[in-house]
Amino acid sequence: MVLMGMQLTILLFDAYSLKDKRSVIKSILHKLSNQYNVSTAEIDELDTLNKAVIGIGIVGNNRVLCEKVLRKTIDFIEANYEVEIIETEMMEY
Repeated sequence: MVLMGMQLTILLFDAYSLKDKRSVIKSILHKLSNQYNVSTAEIDELDTLNKAVIGIGIVGNNRVLCEKVLRKTIDFIEANYEVEIIETEMMEY
């Protein structure tokens, strides 16, 4: 069994209030969960206006497949949202 996780630090460009930020983050988390069957959460920088840290986790039996899914989530975020991913940290257990 493979447990993999990823921590993404994101800059949001169109967030002018915490309500705007949370709307974008909730959308990202919901779509990632539904489309890629991963666990997601906003884990840090909760009260910072233009910065968010989200965690993405996956469990599987194939390390390569799990890593591929996590990479696809990054591509999905970059392609569909006005954000910049400034830091990525991968974890494997």
